[in-house]
Amino acid sequence: MKIRDFALMAALTAVVSSCGDAEFKVSGEVYGGEGKTLVLEKSDFYGRWIPVDSTHIGNNGQFSIKSDAPASPDIYRLALGDRFIYFPVDSIENLKVTSDAADFGVKFSLEGTPQAERMAEFEKSLQKLDMSVPDSVASFKRRAYMEYIRDGKGSIVSYYVLTKTLGGKSLFNPEDPSDAKYYAAVATQFQEFRPSDPHGPILRDVSLQAMKNRNRSQGKRMVIEANETKVLDIDLQNEKGVSSKLSDIVGKGKRVVVVFAMMNLPESPDFNRRLSEIRSSKGVELYHISFDTDHYAWRDAARNLPWITVIDPGGMSSDALVRYNVGSLPAFFIYDAAGELVDRASDLKELSKKL
Repeated sequence: MKIRDFALMAALTAVVSSCGDAEFKVSGEVYGGEGKTLVLEKSDFYGRWIPVDSTHIGNNGQFSIKSDAPASPDIYRLALGDRFIYFPVDSIENLKVTSDAADFGVKFSLEGTPQAERMAEFEKSLQKLDMSVPDSVASFKRRAYMEYIRDGKGSIVSYYVLTKTLGGKSLFNPEDPSDAKYYAAVATQFQEFRPSDPHGPILRDVSLQAMKNRNRSQGKRMVIEANETKVLDIDLQNEKGVSSKLSDIVGKGKRVVVVFAMMNLPESPDFNRRLSEIRSSKGVELYHISFDTDHYAWRDAARNLPWITVIDPGGMSSDALVRYNVGSLPAFFIYDAAGELVDRASDLKELSKKL
């Protein structure tokens, strides 16, 4: 799957539903727009904009439109012909838009929530950017990260800024290795602060693929030389808060499988059961690295497992993911009894076969 197709993948994995009778309202004035049609649109996970409702602008330039509140924060826009004003909706909100019909989407005010005002601020700054000047784009992205993403804590504005397109081009391009760090940062925020938000899985998968592209571009490969250190070591804390090194168990006369996998997904219990069967039947040691943001739930689950379990606080920007060139989860790496890194697998069936 190409990374630019991640919206399609997300459509298959995320479910967004309305919140029953809860509604949000957008009202205001569009000077010079009397009698024209104003359309409320919402983005789906294919990147398309779907009309939700419409209204005619009154003779006094005023309008008002309501819609069901989304189940999780999302992005909407008002369309006047081929001009747009974008805004975030969290739940039950009253937003006010003021603009001139001739400059709709260019000169406007957006009020009602801090998130909406921040998005309007970003949109206006973006209008000044020349996408044909690489240095200007790079500088703008650094500023956008500092001002709208770094402290976003998984906000829908962070997601919007990260996935914004301009003139058909992505501002933060997931296929550009230099942008991998931005995707990793937002993916980690959603994982930590909004673990149930359907935008999170999108960002997680895109982030992992972006880091994989970056590693390839930098020529990072797992090259193990006989006269050099054999183990790509990992040193993280287990469920008891005690440091546990991979090198403590590798090369001790028994094969070791390094497992990169989440612990608190719906499929995790079955995954761990099957992993336990492989461990017993193949006679291997396991070093299981998790990236869960709910450390308490992870600790409860880890206590019940008879193998080494550690947690990586780096999340999707983990150094271990980079060093092992992990592009998707789960991932498995096999060390032989002598401590040589000899193979890798992408699922349990492949792991069992290679062992």
